Amino acid sequence: MSNGKENAYFTSDINDRERACFEVGIKLGALYHILCGIPISSDPQVIESIEQGIEASISCQPYVKSVRININRDKIQGTKTTEFDYDELSGILIAATVVLEFNSIEIIAKVEWIEELSYPLMFIEEIRNTN
Repeated sequence: MSNGKENAYFTSDINDRERACFEVGIKLGALYHILCGIPISSDPQVIESIEQGIEASISCQPYVKSVRININRDKIQGTKTTEFDYDELSGILIAATVVLEFNSIEIIAKVEWIEELSYPLMFIEEIRNTN
């Protein structure tokens, strides 16, 4: 829930629903761009550690109720050809859900690879009033 101090920096024309959409967009963008480029391996412990660490980090941000990250283990190449080679996270591997609540507005938003678009799309799945 908002303590209101930050509201002085937002135009008075913005309503809670619009503000909640803005806030969840910030969270999805941060989540995605933190993950992209992280070195990974096909080791399940490495992948789980990354998922849990980023979930915990994003959960610290204002208004976040929950975060769930799933790295697609089946699509990790695992084609290390030299001792210096490694795989890294990219949009095709990332599926995440963020649940955010701002005042009485709850949003479920996602980032996931959409095959027909060949793109890691960030989108709002649901908006609901919690009152």
